[in-house]
Amino acid sequence: MPSRPVRSILPQRALVAGPPQLTALAAARLMTEHCCGSVVVLEEGRPVGIFTERDLTRRVVAAGRDPATTPLSEVMTPDPDTIAADASVADAIRLMDECCYRHLPVIDNGRVIGVLAPEDIPVSELLALGDELEERRRLSERMW
Repeated sequence: MPSRPVRSILPQRALVAGPPQLTALAAARLMTEHCCGSVVVLEEGRPVGIFTERDLTRRVVAAGRDPATTPLSEVMTPDPDTIAADASVADAIRLMDECCYRHLPVIDNGRVIGVLAPEDIPVSELLALGDELEERRRLSERMW
């Protein structure tokens, strides 16, 4: 079953982004202010990293670093995987599942237009993907 394009489910919230020199504390405040779980790190408009709540917990707090002085460039996930806005939601689900991503930057014409999170994915898309997988399993059993 064909899946809708990612752009069709992308929330209309503003992209939360910052430069590599932004501190972890400033990024945490941005995430709090915008009720989101990630900050895309941009350099000249291109994504060079992503900083998530998980990064804040593991790479800053648990590592004993000072969030007020630690730049994102030192604690971000560099060169994040992205997905095209025209890619299918099913492809986004697969990538997020296989790589254990909670936040996936969405690209359109070389620019980040948003971040897809699990709560953005409609249940109907998850159910359709589950049905497709079950059908493939049944088909493979019949073939062997």
